[in-house]
Amino acid sequence: MNAFLEALGRWCARRHWQVIVAWVILLGVLLAARNSFGGKFVNDYTVPGSQSSQGLSLLKKDFPAQGGYAGQIVFHAKSGTVTTQTSAVNTSMANIAKLPHVISAVSPFATPNSPQVAKDGSTAYGTTSWNVVPASLDTAYLTNLDTAVQPARTAGLEVEYGAGAGQIGQKTDDKNSEIIGLVCALLLLLLMFGSVVAAFMPLVSAVFSVLAGISLVGLLASAMNFPTTAPTVATLLGLGVAVDYGLFLVARHREQLDHGMEPLESAGRSTATSGAAIVVAGSTVVVAILGLYVAGVPFVGAMGLASAVVVAVTMLAALTLMPAFMGIARQNVRALKDLRATKRAANASTDVASSLAALVAASDEAHERSAFARWGRKVSDRPTPWAIAATLVLILLGLPLLSIRLGQLDAGTNPKSESIRRAYDLVAADFGPGTNGPLSVVFSLPKGTSAQDAQTLLTSAQNSISKTPGVAAAGAPTLNSAGTTAVMTVVPTTSPQDAATTHLVSTLRDSVLKTVPADSYIVGSTASYVDFTARISQRMPWLILVVVALAFILLMVAFRSLTIAVKAAVLNLLSVGAAYGVVVAIFQWGWGSSLVGIEEKLPIPAFVPMLMFAIVFGLSMDYEVFLLSRVHEAWAKTADAHRSVAIGIGGTARVITTAAAIMVVVFTSFVLDPDPTVKMLAVGMAAAVLIDASVIRMVLVPAVMSLLGQWAWWMPRWLDRIIPNIDIEGTEHIARLASAHTADARVSVGDPG
Repeated sequence: MNAFLEALGRWCARRHWQVIVAWVILLGVLLAARNSFGGKFVNDYTVPGSQSSQGLSLLKKDFPAQGGYAGQIVFHAKSGTVTTQTSAVNTSMANIAKLPHVISAVSPFATPNSPQVAKDGSTAYGTTSWNVVPASLDTAYLTNLDTAVQPARTAGLEVEYGAGAGQIGQKTDDKNSEIIGLVCALLLLLLMFGSVVAAFMPLVSAVFSVLAGISLVGLLASAMNFPTTAPTVATLLGLGVAVDYGLFLVARHREQLDHGMEPLESAGRSTATSGAAIVVAGSTVVVAILGLYVAGVPFVGAMGLASAVVVAVTMLAALTLMPAFMGIARQNVRALKDLRATKRAANASTDVASSLAALVAASDEAHERSAFARWGRKVSDRPTPWAIAATLVLILLGLPLLSIRLGQLDAGTNPKSESIRRAYDLVAADFGPGTNGPLSVVFSLPKGTSAQDAQTLLTSAQNSISKTPGVAAAGAPTLNSAGTTAVMTVVPTTSPQDAATTHLVSTLRDSVLKTVPADSYIVGSTASYVDFTARISQRMPWLILVVVALAFILLMVAFRSLTIAVKAAVLNLLSVGAAYGVVVAIFQWGWGSSLVGIEEKLPIPAFVPMLMFAIVFGLSMDYEVFLLSRVHEAWAKTADAHRSVAIGIGGTARVITTAAAIMVVVFTSFVLDPDPTVKMLAVGMAAAVLIDASVIRMVLVPAVMSLLGQWAWWMPRWLDRIIPNIDIEGTEHIARLASAHTADARVSVGDPG
């Protein structure tokens, strides 16, 4: 692999303009294709095989008028009553019924004494259903909807869109987050490199790769469903890893140029060494994220696929576009002070080679005696107390995880500037919080049931359900024309995200409906999310097992050490647990949540911990690979456990710290997104990277490595013989090149050797 990567890096550096033009053309084609053929992003929490999924399929087959995706049109009179504008409301609902994709649109005044009209008459809501997910409908459709309800607005009524109707034409714009993240990353890169050219290279590569990756995801969305937050999460992750990968390559390239290597040769060597680490680290991230398919939920798997596509494209850009930039920049990636020092050394002595060698030796000595290296030796000298202290910090941060409550986020968490939130508040205030998440109970009547028996069965079921604690109302059942399927609306006393609502769904399924002599299903968005949460909770242990196992195998092969793989798995689990604790403390407990724009305590959506685990576990492997590759390189040269840890930290800590800081600012910038789920992921991933780069990499890893000593690199002989050797540090590859160079030199001077 190293030889191939070196050849690739050299070729891209030598033919830099061709590579850059190829990327420009590729990006242009992908952007154009996405605009022309790209699909829509929709949230579909359907869980294949679940009760809610089976019930929805039954409705679509036997009772299509009651199926579809529901929404509310809320009418509110700021003064007087809605009932005085009955005609305007009826006309508006009739107009909605004529819109494309609408299955039904029922006015609140369709029946006398309708429960959809508030007792004081100030608010009423009509019900609608679509044959497509409303979130997939664009802004043009929203304009048509606004036109349809214009009679009510002209009559002086406030009209808001609730439930699915409030998701129509809604798009998230993360440009501010992206700009803030990139500007902060630029400042950090300038601080580290002291070179504008070196600082811009990773950023340009990141922009190219993320735009290309998101365009690919947009094209895939025409063939499969992706969640609405998938592009945001993929962008968040893609920007972070793309800048980091570029940073690692430029840092290695700069170091080699400082040692006198020619730019084209250095571009190839950087791709062969740091590029190999990127392949291993990036592959780990991709594998970990694709592990989300273990959940068995299309929503979660598609979220992972979108992020994996973007990460894969960033890897490709790092291995091709970055070497091309190196070929153009040549020596200009070096800091101005280093260029001047080299020039002064060359001018001050006739023996240029000796002067440059002295500079390199001084640089290497300073490297090993840097503040980071001194810190590594400090931890290595007293590893036990440092390891205990760091472990206690991680356990303390992870304690809130013990009280995590998984659940759904309803529209009550949306900003008040959005129509869906205003509709939610109006309905909750005038009809009760449960009206924002009604349950639909579907009955499949036994074959041969007479009309009289069906009515008796359904009336009995209605009475039983209405007496169940937590039920505010159970509507009269509606029977289809064939007399085979019936639907009943049940309104809980609590909001969709309340734990009591989840308990109610379980009670109805496990106790009340089991007494009804008919197959029954609870459907609707609330029931679907209950099934969604239950499925993810069941599959989470399997995801952890699969991701940890795959990462374990990759690290064992990369470093040819069973001990390193076990250590990495344990420490990364501690890191993820600590990040979970931070998310629970901020969003569920409300500690400082106002700082990120959340004013209430929230449950944690079930897919957030699952997605965080896959992403964070993969990202932590990035730093594991880059740090330990240098430690192993030093161990191979010195066979001194304490010194190799100091050298490894001294050689990588500045780069890893800067890379982590970039990821933290990029992730944190996405708390500006109004979606609470994106805020959770942003805070959780930023916390995870910060914890990993500080407590794990700077304390626990050197402490544990020192305690293990030579056993850190232990591998059973039988296992060592059967696993492939990928030579992640490129040690054997570099040795072969050096041997070939020596042989060529001997031949050129006539030494038969």
